[in-house]
Amino acid sequence: MSQNTRSFGRTELAQCYFPNIQPQSAWLKLKSLLQEDPDLQPLTQLRRRTFLPCEVNKIYQRLGQP
Repeated sequence: MSQNTRSFGRTELAQCYFPNIQPQSAWLKLKSLLQEDPDLQPLTQLRRRTFLPCEVNKIYQRLGQP
């Protein structure tokens, strides 16, 4: 994985995975994928709206880079 991974807003990252749908729909779709993976499910419970670089790397490792 890239050592230069940056933080992403959750909707911003979702739009990277699903660029052809509305931002809110993209987030809901990404959230659904995260909830299906026990290692990623806790990321859906965060109270903040951003993913830290280490969290983005974890998502990339499990789902692949968009």
